[in-house]
Amino acid sequence: MKNFGIMIAAAMVALTAMSARAQEAEGDGSPLTFDLGVATNDIWRGGNCAGLSFMGDAEFAAGGFSAGIAGNSAIVKDDYTEIDLYASYSVGGAFLSLTDYTWTQDKFEFFGPYKTYHYLELGVGYDFSEKTDLPLSISYNVMLAGANRKADDSQGHSSYIEISYAPSLECGLDLGFTVGAAIENEESLMYTRKDGFNFAELKFEMSKTYNLKNFCTVTPSAAVICNPTGLGEHGEVYFVGGVSFGF
Repeated sequence: MKNFGIMIAAAMVALTAMSARAQEAEGDGSPLTFDLGVATNDIWRGGNCAGLSFMGDAEFAAGGFSAGIAGNSAIVKDDYTEIDLYASYSVGGAFLSLTDYTWTQDKFEFFGPYKTYHYLELGVGYDFSEKTDLPLSISYNVMLAGANRKADDSQGHSSYIEISYAPSLECGLDLGFTVGAAIENEESLMYTRKDGFNFAELKFEMSKTYNLKNFCTVTPSAAVICNPTGLGEHGEVYFVGGVSFGF
């Protein structure tokens, strides 16, 4: 298990190389994209991972394949640092993904013990907008390996279900309505503070993308996010603002 993280990274790098070669064969231009941004909070599946943060990702995409790396660096010293490796394949609206999450507080240990610092997740889903005019997607994600463990050190297999509706208005404003729910064991909670099935995120967001003379895109965004099972009698509510730059 101590080399498991290196094996996952190598597999994702190999998939990235396959994607790049496929894109070159198609002749559709560079398969590489970059995004950089800043947000008032890093909220993931209803949980407040960090305060004011810098975020970014780099991705190779070709055909239905994509692979990349995403990260978050909080400005507050004791908040989370995060690096995620991911790979996915989609066809006809259906998609399959594999993600390796790494986030730790204070001391960041990407190459530390896999079972302590990493979370390996498998995701499956369907995007209806690929085949219809309905901007709706649904996904199911489950933790396969890593730090999501029970008291007896066995895997917790926390699961997360998400449904998103993302219409675009004629004025160029993009809207997003998201409902997320978790299925967890009380010994290995990740998203909620309750055993079994519970809603973890209710989110409404707005964004608009501007193209700066084909040099980059600028996307300001704002979101209201509620975790019904968060801290407090009525859960947690966040307002998040941010801006991202795409290249």
